[in-house]
Amino acid sequence: MTSDRFTTFRSHFPGVNDGVFMSVAQRGLMPVQVQDAIAQHVAKRTGVGWSKEESFKLVEQTRIAFAELVNAHPNEIAFTKNVSDGLNAIAGSIRWAPGDNVILCPELEHPANVYPWYNVARRHGIELRRVPANKGHVDINGFIEAIDNRTRLASVSTVTFSPGFVTDVPALSLVCRERGVRLIVDAAQSVGILHTDVEKLGVDALTVATQKGLISCYGMGFLYCRASFAEELKPASLARFSVDLDEEKHETALIGEDFTYAPAARRFDGGNYNYIGVAAVKAALDLLQELGTPAIEKHVRSLSDRMARGFLDAGLPLCGGRSGPHLGNILALGKSGGGRHYTAEDPAMNKLHKILTEEGVHLAIRKGVLRFSLHAYNNEEEVDQVVEIVGRDQ
Repeated sequence: MTSDRFTTFRSHFPGVNDGVFMSVAQRGLMPVQVQDAIAQHVAKRTGVGWSKEESFKLVEQTRIAFAELVNAHPNEIAFTKNVSDGLNAIAGSIRWAPGDNVILCPELEHPANVYPWYNVARRHGIELRRVPANKGHVDINGFIEAIDNRTRLASVSTVTFSPGFVTDVPALSLVCRERGVRLIVDAAQSVGILHTDVEKLGVDALTVATQKGLISCYGMGFLYCRASFAEELKPASLARFSVDLDEEKHETALIGEDFTYAPAARRFDGGNYNYIGVAAVKAALDLLQELGTPAIEKHVRSLSDRMARGFLDAGLPLCGGRSGPHLGNILALGKSGGGRHYTAEDPAMNKLHKILTEEGVHLAIRKGVLRFSLHAYNNEEEVDQVVEIVGRDQ
């Protein structure tokens, strides 16, 4: 039974009244608190009383709030546009040498975590070591076996784009750290939904956008970069907030060529911030922290388990089979890896998608599978409704 806290949380999302929304892996529903924060920002910005100094304070409050969410130091957090922006910031700041290699599994990744490394390979002559998926899972042993003395970096998703399995990041990070390999993660599908502690994960950098689990806007994101790693990096682009400047000096002050990079990940901040995006995500972070991500993860895993059992009882082809550590907030039906972006190879899955859509269920097809993705605003009644729909013709 859903607790009163989650019922209250759900009440902040008008979108839950417009059908069963199970597509946070594409975009999350937006709560009224975020809508209000945007409206308040625009109202101030429309008039003459808007204060840039107050916006700077909000930027720092938001940096601190996200740092607390993922257990990082505020200096280890930079503001980005999206996941791609964060990954490219890292990729473009490493001093590569021909013969270096990067390890990844393109077949399980969103293009955001593929093209930055293709670009590095083209520009710097490095080797890309592609590890095949293992029955839809990131093959941790395959990654480990691919490491040699020229491996600079490995990149994986905390939760894969499709079929949405949870990656055993701590197991990989342990070996990477022992062997001097940097580990970068695309956390687009996990932050805000699954509890994320960068120290426990053991990653060197993590990127996330705010429109999914962080229930906020497109065009806004965060980059976590471990301080010891960030201090090794020289940003490919530089702007006012990328350099260390005495707080007493105005933002337009120019200190000349003898500058110092801003500490840790702050060196990846650019020019003026996306202040409207900052205002929006600060409201979202406050709302998420009221519940806490440990409680949110427990809630969504319980819903996922309930749905998984319902799918299996109905004889449906659930990717990954029975619940386990690989199951987070995403479930996929069908044969992973087939079909196109919006269709499956299996006519039965396309038919089922059509039925669900006509019944008001919002979901996605990705890489041939029907993808259901949950957040804290979902509840057991919705899960049971979807299970009932899919089981009618089985």
